[in-house]
Amino acid sequence: MLSRTFLSDGNLAPVKGSRGWPDRYSRGEIGFTLLEVIIAVTILAVMAGIIFSVVLGSTSRSRALEDEMELRLTAGSILNLIAEDLKGAYIQPGSAPFFLGRDLFSRENPADGVDLVTTAALPVNPMTVAGDLAEVGYTLIHEADKEVGTLYRREHAPPEEPWDDGGESFEISEGVLSFNLRYFDGDNWNDEWDSQDQTRANMTGKIPDEIEIEITMEDESAAVTLRTVVSPPLSVKP
Repeated sequence: MLSRTFLSDGNLAPVKGSRGWPDRYSRGEIGFTLLEVIIAVTILAVMAGIIFSVVLGSTSRSRALEDEMELRLTAGSILNLIAEDLKGAYIQPGSAPFFLGRDLFSRENPADGVDLVTTAALPVNPMTVAGDLAEVGYTLIHEADKEVGTLYRREHAPPEEPWDDGGESFEISEGVLSFNLRYFDGDNWNDEWDSQDQTRANMTGKIPDEIEIEITMEDESAAVTLRTVVSPPLSVKP
């Protein structure tokens, strides 16, 4: 016998398959309509795009930080090498004093040069004979088709006149955008220095009291600038 269910108002509840129920339920169909599937796929696509953007951004930032850190380590190593050479600046007794700092530019960026005799004696070339003194020079050279330049170190041991010539030059690093040096004479900062210039009493026969070194390196994804000041212990007139 077919049992019927009565509603609270006393009326009979509709039987499955009658007009009171959707046809797909009466046919036993269970699933999603095309519209529901389209909405679900759209939501998933949006969520996937958001997740991909977050992951990609995080990866890009991580790569940029790694590049900057590597650039900073390279710049720091170069700065330490230059600082050691300049801290060892020395004027040999009985010889013409020599410390030459040139104020130069390339593409409107500082590209200074410096030549000196130093007690640092840290040869870049392993074939160089180690000694107490060495001529050392630094030069930044830009190629015509590049925004950044290459820093070179000249070394000659033992030193001999002319102090700003001879020896061999070796590449220290590419990717150097600017190289700037300033020299303190006890009263003022100077953009250049010449210990053999008889017209400048603040420089004649002297080593700078302090030397400021600034180097900027740049690659495709990062740029760093490092700066330090050194005080040569022998910065007194012999």
